[in-house]
Amino acid sequence: MRWRLLTAAWMLAILVGSLLPPGLGGRGGPGWHLLGYAVLVVLMATWQPPLASASLAWAYGALMEGLQWLVRYRDAQVEDLVANAAAVAVGLLIWAVVMRRRR
Repeated sequence: MRWRLLTAAWMLAILVGSLLPPGLGGRGGPGWHLLGYAVLVVLMATWQPPLASASLAWAYGALMEGLQWLVRYRDAQVEDLVANAAAVAVGLLIWAVVMRRRR
């Protein structure tokens, strides 16, 4: 239950960060995508299969891009979807390394 709450809180942080106007702290860039979606995969993988976690995390990123497309002060970009996919792959790699060390 604790991991699910942490996941929900992280998803809320991504939502807020994705939709804030730039003047109020909304930021973009590959580093933010890497942090946001790699951590999301790791959190989700604590309570569901890693590949399902990766798929859901990327889909959530695509949803954020869609929401940004609807907001006039943010831009939806294909490059961000690619950055999200790379971040998801990094998250899976981190998860695999952690699980391997636990054995």
